[in-house]
Amino acid sequence: MHRRFRLLTAFLCSSLLAPAAHAGGLKVSLTERSQWPSPLTSPRAFDVASRAEIAAFTEVMADADASTEPPAGDAASLAKWKERMHGVLVENFAKARETCATGALFCEGAVPKDWAALVATSRAGLAKLPADLAPWYAEQKPFYQGYLYELVRLAGLFPKTTSEILPLSPSEKFGLELPDRSFLLTFDDGPTPKGAGGTDAVTSLVRAEGIHAAFFLLGNNYEARRKATSVEQLKALYSGMCVGSHGQEHKSHASWAGAVPGMESFHPKLAESLPEGQTKLTLFRPPYGQRTPEILQVLERGGMKNILWNIDSQDWHASNSGPKAAGRVLSLMLVWRHGNILFHDIHPKAAEALPRIWRDTRGSGVKWVDCHEE
Repeated sequence: MHRRFRLLTAFLCSSLLAPAAHAGGLKVSLTERSQWPSPLTSPRAFDVASRAEIAAFTEVMADADASTEPPAGDAASLAKWKERMHGVLVENFAKARETCATGALFCEGAVPKDWAALVATSRAGLAKLPADLAPWYAEQKPFYQGYLYELVRLAGLFPKTTSEILPLSPSEKFGLELPDRSFLLTFDDGPTPKGAGGTDAVTSLVRAEGIHAAFFLLGNNYEARRKATSVEQLKALYSGMCVGSHGQEHKSHASWAGAVPGMESFHPKLAESLPEGQTKLTLFRPPYGQRTPEILQVLERGGMKNILWNIDSQDWHASNSGPKAAGRVLSLMLVWRHGNILFHDIHPKAAEALPRIWRDTRGSGVKWVDCHEE
């Protein structure tokens, strides 16, 4: 095994014991995805890039699978996640092959039907990349090595520390139930104070693009904004969007004793401020994605859905930037091909990243899902 992958595996093993799913000291994997030479201006162009990104991640995952030093953590959860991820990549690569042209990259031979076949196809294609894709490969391979670390770490902690990595209930929505090329934009932690940018800037930006996104509001931030403005102004702020709950406080709802009382206090107030077109408060997202079966039962009794995500912009992290958040999200859109995308309207990077994401996917067949359909 190459020294690079021995080091990666050792890094995964040593890092799995960190306690929180989004601890501030954790490294996140970032890329500007600046070296891909062709625009994603058609469904076929999207699929060409999708095949390449899936192949690069498949190669990285296959190299880690071959390690003689398995990562630490819950073995059953790691195995379940790995089987799930293998299936996602095989299925998505098959979708990306539907527009193959004769002689196109990663289009030779039969469509891979299982993980072993996908690994073989990916390695064969990457071994004969044209020269103009060498800079892309050099940029993206380290990104996927870091991204794999993020996923394996969360899988090893599950279910002791729950997160978006695996479901607790079939009723939870991650975005994988959406059609191919369909994505739901979601934002957490708002609203920001009036006049401070943040939520006002992001809602205006999204509205101007004609997109209906879901915003998950935090009770403390909501109450501060409501005192400074009014219910009518809050309704106008989220006009055209969907409002959901992110809980009363940004604490793990898997361990905080005040989680359910906080929800019971906050939700009636939030329901008074829903924008026109939204009649009920039905969407919920727990901070850090951490929840319990009991929390899910409380949500179900209240007629609410737990909305998680599969594409994380990591825009909260200090090392991230607008261009890197955009590059990361674009890369993962090409790998996952559908899903819920997580941003935070309290951070400026969302407003910096979104215009490039929209510009780069225009004409590609990507559909931005209306949050009212959730």
